[in-house]
Amino acid sequence: MPGARTLIVIEDDEDIGRLIQGVLGGTGLTVFLERTGVGGVSAVNHHSPAAVLLDYGLPDIDGLEVIRRIRSFSDVYILILTGHVNMSGMLMTAGADAVMTKPFRPKTLLAHIQERLALPAAQDQNLPEVGDPLP
Repeated sequence: MPGARTLIVIEDDEDIGRLIQGVLGGTGLTVFLERTGVGGVSAVNHHSPAAVLLDYGLPDIDGLEVIRRIRSFSDVYILILTGHVNMSGMLMTAGADAVMTKPFRPKTLLAHIQERLALPAAQDQNLPEVGDPLP
């Protein structure tokens, strides 16, 4: 099964991207970070990941366009991360599988991905929150 333990994170904010990569990479998953929508679509096509974590607001194309492009070739699980709390319905209609609003708790994100990918629950970790300095 290609990419069964691979995730693509499409996030233009380097701090948030590194936080997600650190939290999820600590579970043994391979996490690729892309900072543009076009790069993210290409990475999904190349790696056939188990899931995609997608920021709605990207510098080149928005999350709706990224979803549209990914859905043209893949049914991969897409979790949207957004600060736009009123867009959930539109994003789900466009093809997202779930929406999580920013700021989010890393423990909540980790639990969601573990459940989605049927991974064993991690030990209770002292995970940083969004806005906390990274180690």
